[in-house]
Amino acid sequence: MDTQIEQRVVPFPSGRRSSSLVSELRLPARAPKLWVAREYAHAAAASFGLDADRCMDFAFAANEAATNAVRHGLPDRAGDIHLSVLVEDRRLTLSVRDCGTFSASYSVLGAHSERGRGFAMMTRLMDAVQLCVAPGNTTVRLTAERR
Repeated sequence: MDTQIEQRVVPFPSGRRSSSLVSELRLPARAPKLWVAREYAHAAAASFGLDADRCMDFAFAANEAATNAVRHGLPDRAGDIHLSVLVEDRRLTLSVRDCGTFSASYSVLGAHSERGRGFAMMTRLMDAVQLCVAPGNTTVRLTAERR
């Protein structure tokens, strides 16, 4: 049985508000649903006015954050992870939240390891990446600035 994807969309802000929640998405914490996170991020970036290359970077970084939440985090009681988009002046921020508690791996990864490169990649693609960790909650915030 396929889980329903729940999305709440708010129109992009106009006027002088300094920040505004644009939309929220509850996404089933399953790898086959990651395409929805990519499309969600790409649509938000395009609507915000980022150019085509920056839209792809934003979607790619969002995919990495969502993949980490699905693979390494914990879903909520409904089996979902949460994504949201916030606009603050010239900044677009996408947050990916799961209900797990992040713990850094202290093992040394080999040069040819397939793991452990995601945060570095997100940092290169975005203007800011923030990791917020609390007991039972991990959030990654990806920010792109309109230039």
